Amino acid sequence: MADIRMVQPRTGRMWFWALALALLGILLWASKFVVGDATDPERVRGVGANAGFGDERAPLIPMVAEPFEEINPIETRDLGRLVRITGVIENGVRANSAWVQAADGRRILVRFEPSPPEGALARLGPGSRIDLPGYISKVSRAEFNVWIDTLGASIPRPRPGRKFGDLPDPAFMRLDSLFVKTFYISVRPEALEPEDEEAAE
Repeated sequence: MADIRMVQPRTGRMWFWALALALLGILLWASKFVVGDATDPERVRGVGANAGFGDERAPLIPMVAEPFEEINPIETRDLGRLVRITGVIENGVRANSAWVQAADGRRILVRFEPSPPEGALARLGPGSRIDLPGYISKVSRAEFNVWIDTLGASIPRPRPGRKFGDLPDPAFMRLDSLFVKTFYISVRPEALEPEDEEAAE
């Protein structure tokens, strides 16, 4: 039987692919004149302060501190609120903290944190008036007792009842409500800068 094979002659396709790739390269090169060059250093978006967002958005509006007297009683939802505490330091400053009697008669712990520069608290002593912005923060009763002991402050104690479980009398409860025991005011070091010191005197 005769062996008949149909064989196509070999044709080189290398030139076709070379021309196709060359044409694709020319098209990509020409596209930069239409859509621009993404690798141009002037088009690279900056990071952080070099991003240039400040030129496009409105200036930030500074927060206004609310008077501490308007927040009564202090609740958990008030955590982080910026307030302005005006009052008198009762026992001086120890360990960057002070026991302050606010203008409305309430006593509250004020802590200067993080630690301010050395000498920034030198002018604050017993009887010094303060007028500083700070943030309401939470403190546990155990930590509060340690701070009160460190500052040498006195907290009123109820009279012993006639029997176990007796509630304190209403007069003591009114007095005790003036002593804030579960919150404190956190004052940042920038609040003690010279311009704020003049306003606090």
